[in-house]
Amino acid sequence: MKKTVLFLINGFGIEKKDSYSIYDANALPTLDKMMNNNLYTSIESSASDYTTGYQLFSTGTLKTNNYAYLNDLIENNKLIDNESFKKFNNDNIGKVSRIHFFVHLNSEDVIETLNKFVKYLKLDMNRVIVHFILNQSNLAEYKSITTLINNFTFSSFKATNIGLIFGESIITDSNNLEEQKNLARILFNSKSGEKWPEYAKKLNGLSNNNILPINIPPFCINDDFTVKDNDTFIFFNFSKCNYKSLIDGIMSPPIVYKTVDTTTLQLYSLFPIDNETRVTNLLNNIRASEYMADYLDKTNVNTAILTDQENLNIINYMVNGFANLLPPKIKYLLSNKELLANKEQMQKLIFDSGYDLIIINTRIDNLKTINEIKDMLHTIDSYVAILEELCQEKATLIISSLFGINKELQISSLSPEKGLVNFYGSVPCIVVNSTYSKEEYALGFGTVINILGTALKCCNEKSKYPTLIKQKNALFKSLKEKLEQLKK
Repeated sequence: MKKTVLFLINGFGIEKKDSYSIYDANALPTLDKMMNNNLYTSIESSASDYTTGYQLFSTGTLKTNNYAYLNDLIENNKLIDNESFKKFNNDNIGKVSRIHFFVHLNSEDVIETLNKFVKYLKLDMNRVIVHFILNQSNLAEYKSITTLINNFTFSSFKATNIGLIFGESIITDSNNLEEQKNLARILFNSKSGEKWPEYAKKLNGLSNNNILPINIPPFCINDDFTVKDNDTFIFFNFSKCNYKSLIDGIMSPPIVYKTVDTTTLQLYSLFPIDNETRVTNLLNNIRASEYMADYLDKTNVNTAILTDQENLNIINYMVNGFANLLPPKIKYLLSNKELLANKEQMQKLIFDSGYDLIIINTRIDNLKTINEIKDMLHTIDSYVAILEELCQEKATLIISSLFGINKELQISSLSPEKGLVNFYGSVPCIVVNSTYSKEEYALGFGTVINILGTALKCCNEKSKYPTLIKQKNALFKSLKEKLEQLKK
């Protein structure tokens, strides 16, 4: 077993032509040298955030937890025997109370799937209230949001009230306590909320004030959507969304202007929500058939994953193939700048801790300006320099990313000027390993799952999982065969 370090710069990717120029060989001297002197390739990533990035990394697919899966259950009538689904039906038979859906409004697919789901439940559209959560992080996306709301309003949901619209960060950011209280206040008493039927003007005004959709404070479109006794809530989620503050606001509202017995409220979600015993999952807990924790167990690779606290639960959920478990071959460690910059501590972690694979997560996707991204990449380059020195001839070092961002950002906090940072679609991968020389080996094409396969191969030569590392003659033969197939 050979020690391997996989260093992830999440959010970093191959710079596109329309992107503001971020990459600078002078600012990233270590990475630039490594790309020229070691095995290097670009690989595909259809992810644009931590959740989908780690899902691709762990399972190789985004097809399990998505709208297509629910559509398949509906079309083949596979929900009928689900115990949670039976409970929902029993709880709602003969009731006239309303059903609140919290929906991430990010595509036409979600509206179509919601429509099918509501029809399958045989719900009266007049009982349905939909609250939209916006997770878009680009000002240009306001136009598509307006289009989606228009399509929703004039579809089969024309008899349905749209209640609240708010940005996802309102409920996921622990610093937004006042906005979270305001959200609960409006939810329980719409008369004190902002009425704005002309939502296009509202969204346009938010855009003009440079407020990203993900950050917009809650506002309401219709009047009659407030919580009443016996109401039901369905969180229409397809990933491990952080709904804790939203659920707390519903079940234990900080300010209530109407008398509501919250013990009569019913809470459901499509997929499990972290540490929430108050919420019943309508769908069976789905497991991926192949996933990272299982790969590590089968290849007998002991792993440490260094990450920030914010993404620890997401990573663990994806690593376990959509389950909240503690895998035997993985230990999670909280990462920080002091640790990554400390050569002695990193040496002990890599060589003296008993781990075969160290996965280090750094990130640039959460930064607010282009200059902050440049500064962080320069800092990350210094971490890489330390690892390169430590791993030389002793361990494999792999540098890559799980997803690339595509954001319009201010160039600096002192200037209103903006630029598009477009790393979406493909990410770099560098492998530093003396066993695999540039003369005899190369990195082939692949996707994010192949980063994991490559790391496993470097740890354990007997690993059977697909790797990016190819012998040059084998790679040439493979390319030649592909060309011949195309000619046919």
